[in-house]
Amino acid sequence: MAVRKSSGAGRRYRKGNNLGLVMLGVCLMGAAWIIAGGSNSTDNQAAPVQSAPVVAQFDTVKVPVPTAPVAAGTKIGDIKVQMVSFPAHQVPTGAVRDLSPYGDAIAITPLPGNLPIFKQNLSLTAGSTNPVIDKIPEGMRAITIRVDATSSVEGWAGTGATVDVMLVQSEGTSVIAERVKILSSERSVQPVQGGSSPLIPSTVTLLVTQEQSLAINTAIPLGKLAFALRSLSDEGVWGDTRFHTERLKNLPRSGATERISGYVKIGGGTEDQSFALTHRGWVPTEAVPQGFLPGSPRVAEASQE
Repeated sequence: MAVRKSSGAGRRYRKGNNLGLVMLGVCLMGAAWIIAGGSNSTDNQAAPVQSAPVVAQFDTVKVPVPTAPVAAGTKIGDIKVQMVSFPAHQVPTGAVRDLSPYGDAIAITPLPGNLPIFKQNLSLTAGSTNPVIDKIPEGMRAITIRVDATSSVEGWAGTGATVDVMLVQSEGTSVIAERVKILSSERSVQPVQGGSSPLIPSTVTLLVTQEQSLAINTAIPLGKLAFALRSLSDEGVWGDTRFHTERLKNLPRSGATERISGYVKIGGGTEDQSFALTHRGWVPTEAVPQGFLPGSPRVAEASQE
């Protein structure tokens, strides 16, 4: 049988053809990778991050504050201060950050401790440096008298309190001035703080009328002055402004019934009013005293009409 023999030229042709195909495939794959890589690089590009500006959490400023409450009228250069750090955005408008220009200024209102000082609470003018003068209305006067623990009601009769002034003598006691306001106590215009034991002053300054000023100063050499502390809302007057030592002998015994010598009933208004006559004079009463029955000759009835 005849055998077909391939020629060497044919084999070389086929090998060259196969190599060309391989090279073509490699080129196509490289082109595809380049195209895919360029597309992915565009798609996968990270978007820019919008970051907020960084603000310091401890952005603080130092502000001078009093170490303790300051009374009105105090010179700023005389108070003790310390520098306290506050968040810059929390420092109120008008707060003083440098006290050096205010060394000669006066506090025209009480200043709290450990809080910033405000410009409007200070004064560099002489007209506002006296907190007592600023509280004296036209026509009134301020006088100063000496007191002790007894006469000042253990110190509770201090700045801002309202008192009645009494003259105590060996023959009796008299009320010489009613509803008098205390402007300052021991040269302080700071009122007594609630819950704290007040200091016993040696002097107090009183706001008085001209007549009260004359009466109090006239009474000073005659005996001892004492205060009767009033409620701030009490506008009443004394029923009897004089008590003589002889009346001590006739005081009713403890638990004894006060003697009543008269009784009167006044009607005709919105409500009836009744009064009983005692050694203190006519005093209001709601009950009919024993022995004074309605309609009896001992009962006087009157009409307001």
